[in-house]
Amino acid sequence: MVNMLPSRFPTVMRTLLVVPLIAVALTACGAAQEAVSEQLVEQAVGEGVDVEFGDDGQVASIETEDGSFEMSTGGGEVPEEWPDDVPLFDGGEILSSQVVTDAGQTIVVVSYNTDADPEATFDSLIEAYEAAGFAALSTSNTGDDNGIFATYAGSRGETTVSAGVTSSVDSPTFVQLSISFPAG
Repeated sequence: MVNMLPSRFPTVMRTLLVVPLIAVALTACGAAQEAVSEQLVEQAVGEGVDVEFGDDGQVASIETEDGSFEMSTGGGEVPEEWPDDVPLFDGGEILSSQVVTDAGQTIVVVSYNTDADPEATFDSLIEAYEAAGFAALSTSNTGDDNGIFATYAGSRGETTVSAGVTSSVDSPTFVQLSISFPAG
């Protein structure tokens, strides 16, 4: 079997690059879905990859020798890996969540849509992170009457958080939060 991606990437990261292939396989059914998905991933990144889907067909879990990846799309919940002492956005509809564990790090990403004011949402996230002891690494907020694009990154010890808030005139406010911390 030919490995299409360079071996210098850890297996989980190479696997993440081919996750769009899994979307194609989601059109298949049941056991065939898993078999096709696993074959596509193995062709792209090599042997030793285990691909699983939840009963709803929405959750993809990928295990490799180097780490793991879990994704939930189409709504859902905040992954249990999100630390209790790190603020989340309060309100909105969860669109997707991902958990990646690789190279000794865990990364959790949660994406939302909300009808909340984008500026107020961004400001409240920054306040919540600072109240939780995070020091700002970077903050950016650009926009006009047509919408905003705002980002924040902060750290507390070995934990890093980031928040992105975007909006446009005819779309709900999109919020994406991520956290990275040592695995284990």
